[in-house]
Amino acid sequence: MTIYLTEKTDKSHLKKVYNDGSVFAAKLYPAGATTNSDTGVKDIKKIMPVFETMAKIGMPLLIHGEVTHREVDIFDREKVFIDKNLSFICKELPELKITLEHITTKEATSYINEGNKNLAASITPHHLALNRNSLLAGGIRPHNYCLPVLKKEKHRKALLEVATSGNEKFF
Repeated sequence: MTIYLTEKTDKSHLKKVYNDGSVFAAKLYPAGATTNSDTGVKDIKKIMPVFETMAKIGMPLLIHGEVTHREVDIFDREKVFIDKNLSFICKELPELKITLEHITTKEATSYINEGNKNLAASITPHHLALNRNSLLAGGIRPHNYCLPVLKKEKHRKALLEVATSGNEKFF
C-alpha cells in the first residue's frame, strides 16, 4: 500500500506505518497534476523534511513528475518538473529511493539513465504504444487522452528503447 503525501504529512506517522509494514511507499502528486490530486503538493521544499525521513528509513518515493503551472505548456510539464524539482530532490537527498512514475519523454529516460542508483522509472503501456498524433491527428480522439499527456514520436521511441533494453532502472 502507498500513502499520498501532502504538505501536512506527519513524519512520525509516516515512519510508523512504514516500519509496521502497513505502507510500502509514499506517492507524490503535485497539486492538480492528475485526477483527484487537488490536495497534492504545491511546494516541494515544504515537504523536504518528510523526504529526509523517508531516506533515513529506506521508504521509496513514487513521483507523478509534472509541474502544473498554467504558464508551462502541457507537453513540457515532465521536463520542467525534472529540471526544477527532481534534480533538486536528487541533489539534496541522493540516498532517497525514487521512482519517477509513468515517464513520457526522452529527457526523462536520459535523466534516469544518468541518475544515481536509487533512481528508477515506470513506463505505462499506452505511452509505449501511442504518441500525441494518436490523440490529435485527424481530429481529437478523447479515448486516447491520458495524464501525463501523450508526447511526440521521438519520446515514444526513447521509451520503447529503454523498456526493451534490459536496464533494471526501467519497468
